[in-house]
Amino acid sequence: MKHIYYPLPLFTLLAACSSGVNTNMADNSFPLDSMESFVIQSGDQLLLNNKPFRFAGTNNYYMHYRSHEMIDAVLDDAKEMGLNTIRVWGFMDGVSHEHTMQAEPGVYTPPPGVKSALEKLDYTVAQAKQRGIRVVIALTNNWGDFGGMQQYVDWFNGAHHDDFYKRAEIINAYKNYVKHIIEHKNRYTGIANKDEPAIMTWELANEPRAQSDKSGELLYNWAKDTSNYIRELAPSQLIALGSEGFFKRNNNEDWTYNGGEGVDWDRIITLPNINYGTFHLYPEHWGKHNAEEWGTQWIKDHASAAKKANKPAVLEEYGIGKDEPQNRDFIYHKWTQTAYETGLAGSMFWILTSSDPDQPNKLYPDYDGFRILNDDSRTTSILVNHSKQMRGLTYSQADTVYLAYPVDGMKVSEQSFTVRSYPMPKPGNKTQQVQLRIPEKNISLDMTDADGDGYYEAKLNSSDIGYGSRTLITVATFEQGERQTDKIKVEIDRPIKGYEVGTKYDFEDGTTQGWQKEGTWQASWKSPAVEPTNDLGSPMLKLNLTWPGKNDWEELKVHNLAVEGFAQHTKMRYTLYVPATSEGKGGVRPYAALGDGWVKLDADKHRKQVRDLEKITLNGQTYYKQVVEIDLGDVSKKLPHMFLCIVGDKYPLDGSVYIDNIEFLKPIY
Repeated sequence: MKHIYYPLPLFTLLAACSSGVNTNMADNSFPLDSMESFVIQSGDQLLLNNKPFRFAGTNNYYMHYRSHEMIDAVLDDAKEMGLNTIRVWGFMDGVSHEHTMQAEPGVYTPPPGVKSALEKLDYTVAQAKQRGIRVVIALTNNWGDFGGMQQYVDWFNGAHHDDFYKRAEIINAYKNYVKHIIEHKNRYTGIANKDEPAIMTWELANEPRAQSDKSGELLYNWAKDTSNYIRELAPSQLIALGSEGFFKRNNNEDWTYNGGEGVDWDRIITLPNINYGTFHLYPEHWGKHNAEEWGTQWIKDHASAAKKANKPAVLEEYGIGKDEPQNRDFIYHKWTQTAYETGLAGSMFWILTSSDPDQPNKLYPDYDGFRILNDDSRTTSILVNHSKQMRGLTYSQADTVYLAYPVDGMKVSEQSFTVRSYPMPKPGNKTQQVQLRIPEKNISLDMTDADGDGYYEAKLNSSDIGYGSRTLITVATFEQGERQTDKIKVEIDRPIKGYEVGTKYDFEDGTTQGWQKEGTWQASWKSPAVEPTNDLGSPMLKLNLTWPGKNDWEELKVHNLAVEGFAQHTKMRYTLYVPATSEGKGGVRPYAALGDGWVKLDADKHRKQVRDLEKITLNGQTYYKQVVEIDLGDVSKKLPHMFLCIVGDKYPLDGSVYIDNIEFLKPIY
């Protein structure tokens, strides 16, 4: 059906609402929040009509370019799940997905053949309001999706990403756009955005970083100036940075705490026109493999810092990928419970999606592995219960227990491994005993919490329990109430004795053997981007690129979407050659990623300064040599999509790097 872009009465729009997935048959009837008043900040709380306001919400990135029906579906599902906020993008810089909000600087009317993303945002706000859902709108993006900061830099021929925060003409162009969006009158409600209580928050950007200034001063000053400007335009609405929440704290080696990204969360949250602090949580993507424990502490640290600043804090993005070796249900339960107990003003998971008529299964694809559906899953039940909890409604306070490791469907190849369970008694109750049962072997073991951290453990030997499919059941007994269980199936595999090369790409046939260029971040491809070569005396893959050398993350990616025999491999390796410079400063930080779900592998495991790499001479030229070995994990159910991510770390290069012998390794038993 053709979209209508002129104002329609709201009752007409409501009549056209489609339903979402809606397979959650539980009775989740939620009261609608008042939408006539603005949410305000008072000290470390948010208030609505002079009463404390806490929220549970979600994010969605396609509301400004997909159909009205798909927008309705997401909002219907959000309402049914009790979510009273949704965070969306309020930018489309340049043209993307045949839509735009700003085709060129200051040009807000879509060119011929391009649709209005602002119309979709108008529709989203109008429809969210009718469902009692408040909207958080981010005004640009640190990343290149839908334009963002890099598009502004490119428009004004800037040298690198952080020019967005520095150059007057870029700052003015961004401010002009912000003014246009905030003062825009919604075509469906007739209300200017600045006067719309359903728009809860304006966010300066999604995940802003300023890596060129690790003092944090650059981003702080930009946030101060921009938040002051938005306050003049929108005196009644909340303002937030949209930050991932990185700290700048002394004597800390953790990059998320030591200021390496140019973000000083402790300081920015004190700005008078920043109403609350935002933070995100993606442990696996950030290289934190003890996801639950690290994430729980991350939440506590932000709650504590916000209290100190007398400001609210919001966990506005969090996610565990469906294919990560973690129990997502357990972690979401623990994190949301921690968010509630530490007094966060809100939490918003990434990402709620719903129906998509263009897909065979009629569902929007799970592109990043974080998709949540309004279905009858345990994950959804946990999030629905959290919605009730945050909104002060009656919610379930049942005892429960989770098998934290291994996870359901995992293949276990270690000779010995530790099973971990985590009981969560309801308030006022206590854990009495936790056991592990393996019915196929009639085994029952007591699990113990030796460290006092809440995790109960039992050590197993694969030869004792046998190889093949095994059922693991954890049974928790509490002082009051019934015993609770959690059950998974795992595959106990033979211990690995070594590895052998399975699929190999040696480029001896004079082709790239299926490897092609992919995207970049703060770096650029030359033409041709990827080609076979004998420059170094033997066949290799040549990547022609430019690393400006001004940032510690200048990335280019190559991919192969048809790795032969991919499912049987558990490791890969290749050799990287980088031309040596006379200065010998800077470094490289290669990693890999699975395209299916975009699972990053060994991020920063191979980060090296070039001075620490082997230096060799090939064909009369000097190169730094690095052997990169990546653990793939269990890819038996993954699509054969492999990405090699070559990242320069303040290493200027206008030339080529080389990849030799990409080998995929399979285990020997």
